[in-house]
Amino acid sequence: MLAGCAVAQAAPWVETGDLRARHHLEALSAMGCFEGLTLTWPMNWSAVAQGMKNTSDSCRASDHAAYLRARLDQVKSRTRTATVSVGGANQEPLFQHFAEQPRGEVDGRAAVEVTGRRFAARVEAQYIDNDRDDREARADGSYVAGRFGNWQMGVGAIDRWWGPGWQSSLAWSNNARPVTGLWIGRQTPYQPENPWFSWIGPWDFQVFGGQLEQDRAIPDAKLLGARLTLRPASFLQIGFTRLFQWGGEGRDQSLGSLGDAIIGKDNGQQDDGTGANDPSNQVAGFDFRASFPVFGVPSGFYGQAMGEDEAGVMPSKFSALFGLDALTGIGAGSQRFFIEASDTVAGRLFADARDGTAYEHFQYQSGFRYYGRNLATTYEGDARTLSLGIQQFFRGGVVLSATVTQANLNHDGGKRAVVAEDGAEILQAAEEQDVTIAELRLEHDFLGGRLTWALAGTDEAIDTFAGEQDRLTAMAMWQHTFDW
Repeated sequence: MLAGCAVAQAAPWVETGDLRARHHLEALSAMGCFEGLTLTWPMNWSAVAQGMKNTSDSCRASDHAAYLRARLDQVKSRTRTATVSVGGANQEPLFQHFAEQPRGEVDGRAAVEVTGRRFAARVEAQYIDNDRDDREARADGSYVAGRFGNWQMGVGAIDRWWGPGWQSSLAWSNNARPVTGLWIGRQTPYQPENPWFSWIGPWDFQVFGGQLEQDRAIPDAKLLGARLTLRPASFLQIGFTRLFQWGGEGRDQSLGSLGDAIIGKDNGQQDDGTGANDPSNQVAGFDFRASFPVFGVPSGFYGQAMGEDEAGVMPSKFSALFGLDALTGIGAGSQRFFIEASDTVAGRLFADARDGTAYEHFQYQSGFRYYGRNLATTYEGDARTLSLGIQQFFRGGVVLSATVTQANLNHDGGKRAVVAEDGAEILQAAEEQDVTIAELRLEHDFLGGRLTWALAGTDEAIDTFAGEQDRLTAMAMWQHTFDW
C-alpha cells in the first residue's frame, strides 16, 4: 500500500499534480473523515494534519489515512532533499490535466530543497525542449517561503490548481507554466473561534501577484488574484476566485489604475465608454464540492463557474464545469469513477452564447495565457467537453487511470489572440473541430524512483496554430528524490 512514498519530494505542501495524495484526501473527505479543504492546490501539509486531527478510529484504520500519515511522517523527517527527473514525449502534450506529465519532447529537471520549521526553499533547474516555446532553460518550480504566525509568504514559480475538477479548472490550473510571483496565504485553515463567524468552518485565503512574459501583446503584464475557500458544512466546500491582468508596457501602472481594477471600475467606466482606459482583464467566479453517500458509496457533486468582466463590478458571460465522482474499494485498492463536463463558450449555459469572449480581451490581446497556453482550462476557450474516467489505486503504489473525452474545440473557429514577435504560439485548435480523446496513464515505482507512462490518442489529428498534432502522444517521466 505505502510503496513509493519515499520518492516524493519533501516540500512543505502537497504539490499540484500529486494525484495519489489528492485521491486519498478526497476519499477521506467524502467518507466524512477529513475536515479540511480540498479545492485549492498546493495544500500545506499542516492543513492535511489539521484536517485529519479529529478523525474517528475507523477513519484512521483506512488505507487512505495510512498513506497520508506515512507521507506526513516522511515530510517531517526529510529536511534536505535533491530530486532528479527525466522524461519526454514525441510531441508537446496538447492536454494537461491535474496529474504531472512532461512539458515537451525533452523534459529534464534537477532540484535541491531545504525545509525547516518556518522556512523552505527549492532551487530547480529545468531543460524543456519543444517546437513551440524556445525558452528551454527554466527555473520553474523554484521558490522561497516562510511562515509568520498562521500566514505563509513566498516568492517563486510553483504550479497551482484552483477548483474541484479532475480534468480541467476554469480559474487557474497547471495547463501553462507556473507564473513567477509573490503570494501570501493562510498556513492552516482553522475554523474561526469567534461564534459570529464559526459557521464558515475551516477557511483559506490566498493572494498572488506576478508578472507575465515579455513577448506578448502587452509585454510584462501583471497577473494579480485572490481566492477564498471555506467549509460551512461538513459535506460542502465553496470557493471564490478573482484574477486579473493589469499594467504592463504602455499601460497605466499607477496606484489609481490598480485601485480601479481592484474595485472593478473598468470596461469603459473611466472615459466615454470606448474602453480605451480599461485598466484590466478580469475573470471571477465560484466553485463548490458537495460530498454525500449514494447507496452507501461515497460520492461527490462539484461545479465551477467563471465569468468575464463584461458587466462592470460583477462578472457575467459565465463558462461552466460540472462533475460527479464516486469512490469504491473493489479488490486490492480503491477506485474513483468520474464524469466531468465543461463549456467555455461564454454565457452559453446560463444566457446567450458569445464566441470569442472567454479568456480574451480587446486590450490584453494575448488573452488569459502564459507562453501560449491557457492559464485555466486545458481545452482553451470556446470548447465543450464531456469526459468519463476511472482511476485505480492499488495498495502496492501502482496507479492506473483511463479517460475518454468527447470535445468540440474552438467553436465558431478562428484565432482571437495576438502572438507577439518571438512569442510562443497559441496551443489551440485552429478551427472548430469535433474530436474524441482517449488517455491511459500508469504510475509505479522503478529503480528507487517513480515512473509514469502515458498515452493520449485522438480519432483524428488536431490542427493547432502551432501545427498539426500527431494522433498519438506517448509520454514517460521518471523522478527520484534522495536525502543529502
